[in-house]
Amino acid sequence: MMHSRDNISSLILLALLTLVSIRSFSHSLSGSDPIKSDLLKQDSVLQRAKADFNTYASHLYFELGDQDLSFEALKQGLTGYHNLEKRGELSRFDTLTIIDFSLPSNTPRFFIIDLCNRQIIHKSLVAHGVRTGRLYAEHFSNEDNSHKSSLGFYVTTTTYRGKFDLALRLEGMEHSNSHARRRGVVMHGADYVSYDFLERNGCQLGRSYGCPSLPHDGFKEVVDMIKGGSCLFIYYPSNSYQRYSKYLHRKDYLVDFV
Repeated sequence: MMHSRDNISSLILLALLTLVSIRSFSHSLSGSDPIKSDLLKQDSVLQRAKADFNTYASHLYFELGDQDLSFEALKQGLTGYHNLEKRGELSRFDTLTIIDFSLPSNTPRFFIIDLCNRQIIHKSLVAHGVRTGRLYAEHFSNEDNSHKSSLGFYVTTTTYRGKFDLALRLEGMEHSNSHARRRGVVMHGADYVSYDFLERNGCQLGRSYGCPSLPHDGFKEVVDMIKGGSCLFIYYPSNSYQRYSKYLHRKDYLVDFV
């Protein structure tokens, strides 16, 4: 049967529209759309950078070889360290100090990591705030007179001598510790932070008013290792802290791993 001229024209138009639709669909699937292609490339670069960072953190953790330090504490500490560096907020880049408050106070939980030589160069006891908890740290605050420890990233600054003898000032860099200077939160030595104190007091350290207090023994050497603009991270697996930490969520640190 012969088609009328109108029917033939309609069939040709339908075929052309179908061909255009197939090519358009194929074009979108192939990722050849410039905007989609750029987005895919950016996402690919970001994913590769994240993978490289995870590899770097894993290798460093293996080299440090100390299971007292949790991998998550190290990984978060490295993330913040590199973000602080990218933002020009560090003056000293050789060390990263981590206080792991997921551990009990009768366990060494203060770690100074030499990032150049990839080793832990100091490890010791450290006290938390009197209202943060007893054997375990559990409650944290940035408020004045809370007598609680504050989580997050700090930058070490200058030393002074006062009621604690030698002390190291700390600059709180986040929502969780921004009142540190106003609260007088500093690093200092204390009689209640020692193994002798643990033996005399039922395996529990004394506690501070929120300062990360260290043993007197070797304290000057510790200060010399980290004073003058290095990164200090007080870690605890707190969902609320991690959700709002600006240093854990920035992606600046990934630049080094692209």
